[in-house]
Amino acid sequence: MKKRILAMFCAAIILMCALAGCGGGTSSSGGSMSGSGSSSSGSSSSTTLDSKTEPSAGADGKTTLNILWWGSQTRHDLTTAMIEKFEELNQDIDVVMDYSDWGGYWTKLPAQIAGGQTPDVFQMDYAYLSQYANNGVLAELDSYVSDGSLNMSDVQQNILDSGSVNGKLYAISTGTNSPALLYRKDILDELGLSLPLNPTMEEYTKVSKAVYEATGLRDTFVTDCPIDVLRFRLRSYGMNLYNDDASALAFDDPKYIVDMWQLALQAQDEGWGMLPGEATAVSAFDSMVMDAWSRLQNSNELAAYRDATGKDISMCMVPSLSDATAPCQFLKPSMFWCVSADSAVKDAAVRFINFFANDTACYDIVGIERAIPISSKIREYVSPSLDEVSQEVVAYIDFVSQPGNASPLMNADPEVHSAVSDLLGQYTEQIRYGELTDLQAAAQEFIEGANKILTEGVPSEE
Repeated sequence: MKKRILAMFCAAIILMCALAGCGGGTSSSGGSMSGSGSSSSGSSSSTTLDSKTEPSAGADGKTTLNILWWGSQTRHDLTTAMIEKFEELNQDIDVVMDYSDWGGYWTKLPAQIAGGQTPDVFQMDYAYLSQYANNGVLAELDSYVSDGSLNMSDVQQNILDSGSVNGKLYAISTGTNSPALLYRKDILDELGLSLPLNPTMEEYTKVSKAVYEATGLRDTFVTDCPIDVLRFRLRSYGMNLYNDDASALAFDDPKYIVDMWQLALQAQDEGWGMLPGEATAVSAFDSMVMDAWSRLQNSNELAAYRDATGKDISMCMVPSLSDATAPCQFLKPSMFWCVSADSAVKDAAVRFINFFANDTACYDIVGIERAIPISSKIREYVSPSLDEVSQEVVAYIDFVSQPGNASPLMNADPEVHSAVSDLLGQYTEQIRYGELTDLQAAAQEFIEGANKILTEGVPSEE
């Protein structure tokens, strides 16, 4: 029965990713901003996971530990080197490494779970944590924290709690980050322009127009209208996208959607906004060279974008609205490490996660690529040796952490979030192509459709 339920769950996850383009939105991760985010470029995988019917020991008597993650090529390289160090320090363990870009990951992981080949350790996104925990995929970790196998003594309780579902710990955060608007600082410098760390929408719009007039590069943050931009608008007025139990949207006034669409249409009409279907880049990295001068991502992705583009890219907070009553920004887990509930080598899996959380040898290699370390001792250790881009990320998180700059993290998105996101995308596309002109009516239809999805689920295809 459990295998049948897991198979149905995994099939649903794969279908949602396919329907929503693995999350859509402006983030190269493809995931919602309630999740982690990570650059999508990079190799698809390194080593195919072997069957896990009897995975506990290899021919040499060592424990075989399968680890799966997503990320950019920068992350793949750093993680491979870090795992090699882990094996050096734990010579009774052989690690089988497997990785993917973001889009491929949310097809690969469910397929492996459905096939009985769940990795022993794998990355998890905040947006999907409750789904995987509630479907029995993840091992509970509370006992390992209690007996010290997972040393969380230097981790703030609210950070630790971010990996809990229904009062039980299922995941350990890899670090803390925050949404960030990445932008081409090299272009702004050439034009004698700048953006403050906490810009207003008016400031961002003014710079967007100037950049377009000088370079032809356009905006996608305003014009794409993904569900995360709607989320930021709602948070600007002290609201969330979903109510507390995700049984309905947390708002019923169409104006928030209408305002978002109106600004996008204004950007298109004035030229500085990307037109639908106009993008030529095939990757998120390429888009910041060929199409757009800014992009909504996460703070821990700054290094990957600089490495991949070869451009001087900087970051600022999400532009604030002039009549906002609350900060839209938030701090969140970058991503998590989880252990499979079916793993036969949970102790070795926990040893790896503890190494990542607490060992200085790990951070001599990975630095803050997976965001600011959760251990206060590790943060103190890495700070003096950080390179320029890492120091910029730390300074950014410190700034967002200041009183008044961020509001509390929302609950994880419900399982049907991808369907809600896809529905918004369908209306947005018709609005931007001019196929729908009554914005008020379209927004109201979206609200009704989204609430129906939240109460009844995603309709099955005949």
